[in-house]
Amino acid sequence: MLKILIASEDGERLADLARLVAAAGSYQVMHLHAAPGSLSTHACQLRGADALIIDQPSSGPSQMLSIELLRQQFADLPCILVTQTQERDDLIRALRAGVSDILTWPLERAQLTTALTRLETSHIPRTREEARVIAFISSKGGAGSSFIASNVGYTLAAHEHKRVLLIDLNTQFSDTHFLVSNKTPPATLSEVCAQVDRLDDAFLEACLTRVAKDFDVLAGASDPIKAGEIKKDKIEYVLSLVSPIYDFILVDVGQAINPLSIAVLDHCDQICVVVQPTIAFARTGRRLLDILHGLHYPAEKLRILVNRHGKRDELPRSTLEQVFGQKLFHVLPEDAASVDDSICQGMPIAQHHRSSAMAKALMALANVFATARENDRHASQEKGFSLSKFFSRAKTSSPNIA
Repeated sequence: MLKILIASEDGERLADLARLVAAAGSYQVMHLHAAPGSLSTHACQLRGADALIIDQPSSGPSQMLSIELLRQQFADLPCILVTQTQERDDLIRALRAGVSDILTWPLERAQLTTALTRLETSHIPRTREEARVIAFISSKGGAGSSFIASNVGYTLAAHEHKRVLLIDLNTQFSDTHFLVSNKTPPATLSEVCAQVDRLDDAFLEACLTRVAKDFDVLAGASDPIKAGEIKKDKIEYVLSLVSPIYDFILVDVGQAINPLSIAVLDHCDQICVVVQPTIAFARTGRRLLDILHGLHYPAEKLRILVNRHGKRDELPRSTLEQVFGQKLFHVLPEDAASVDDSICQGMPIAQHHRSSAMAKALMALANVFATARENDRHASQEKGFSLSKFFSRAKTSSPNIA
């Protein structure tokens, strides 16, 4: 599904264009209430889009210059211009800048559909590296998913040198950020989603809690009522905007299985089900796995993450693997003293108790995630190289038709 960003400084025309594009086919429509001349400041949205529609009612040298500069900055982003101008020189200048189609306002539905179909037919996926998205979901309250998600985020940034964003999607009094920071969040996920149309780089930066270099947190809603106001399309939009910026996006899902969490899980590369090695967690963990399988998430996407290994009443590893029907992905030790002290101090455990058993286990887990991402990147590069060689050979072996 193509992600089409529509930009206009006229709110009514922006709404009309969005309605017409949505009616023209199966597209993910994104809105940007901004003048064409200011689009270069909205790099966050432009990086996340597959195509751009610019509504520019008037024309002139300055307007055309802004389009030319934008095309130079985002040459791989297909662009359709909607305008009322009939000035031949301006239209030629826009086409030379790389605008694929110029449509006149008011738009005819057939004209727009033809332009979008042509764009979709010739669409080449943009060469951009997107974040690896990993969700942590609890099988039962107290599993420790928030602690693990936040501390893995810090460890990936501090020890694996990755850019990491942690999104707190827990809908029950979210406080994941306080597990690794004592800062008051400047904004929450619900507030960001409520103003998603103005989400540019500067606004996003102002909404994040900077825990450490290369590690940001987007705090969860402050209460369940505000969490209930977050809509599925808004969180998907936020994910599409931040994905090109980070190496990893970690999501603390909590326990909820609802349309909002499912929308996020659909975008995940891995879903880590956090359990403890006891009968109670084995029972609820098995049910959660059944639900996730019922939602058609493939087995290779699901990971069993065992927390607090070493408890007196724990089940043997072989029993847990038999209950869950798969191998355990990673095991974190029972280290109550270090974990409790880290939580009380509001500091990452790898910073506060670096030599602790839990800190070492989290570093090992972060290394597993980082290694998997590097392997995926190399595989993607090799695939791209092979395809380029194939097309190069096809071109050189094709007959020369005079």
